[in-house]
Amino acid sequence: GRAQGVGVMGDIVRAGWVTKESRHWGRWRLRWLELVYEEGTSVPNLCSYKAARMQWPEEPPRPTERLPLVGATCFPCPDDGTMAAGRPHAFALNLRGRDFVFATETADEAVEWVRSLSLAIAELALRLGGVEPSSMLAGGVPSPYEPFNAAATAAAAAAAGLNSRSAESASASASSVSSGASSRSSRGA
Repeated sequence: GRAQGVGVMGDIVRAGWVTKESRHWGRWRLRWLELVYEEGTSVPNLCSYKAARMQWPEEPPRPTERLPLVGATCFPCPDDGTMAAGRPHAFALNLRGRDFVFATETADEAVEWVRSLSLAIAELALRLGGVEPSSMLAGGVPSPYEPFNAAATAAAAAAAGLNSRSAESASASASSVSSGASSRSSRGA
C-alpha cells in the first residue's frame, strides 16, 4: 500500500497495533504503527498514529511520532522488565541514544516487527555505503521531533549517495552492520 498525507508518503512494509511508551510521562498508549519507505528517498521511517489507516478521514493525519531509521538499531526487550516495565512481547528501537519501546499482543508479532525493522535498517546501511549516521543527519535528515521537510530529506539523501551503489561500499557496510549486531546482543545479555 501507499502511505498518503501530511506525514510520510511511500511504500508501507508493515503496519499494526502496538502499545508504545510515551516519551514524556512514560505512559503506555495504543498506537497504529507503520514502517514506511519514504517516497523519493526510500529512507525507512517508523510512524505512529492514534487511529488505524482504515479509520482516517479523507485527509490523513500527521503521525504522532516519525522516526527516520538512519543509524537505528532494533532489538527484543529483555524479559527481566528493565526496559518495558514488565510488559510481555516488547521490542525497542534505539535511535540517537534513545530507546523507543513498543509492545505487541503476541510474541510472534514482536518477532516480526524486530525482523522487519532490522531488515529495513540493514538495507539502508548497505545503500548508504557505510556513511556514519551523524553525517547523514548533519546533511539535512530532519529530527523525528521536527516537522517533516521533504526538500531537506531529498537533499540529504542525494548528498549521501542513496542512489549510487558499489560493491566496495556494500562490503564495508556489511561488516559495519554485523559489528553493530554483536554489540547489540552483548548489551541485551
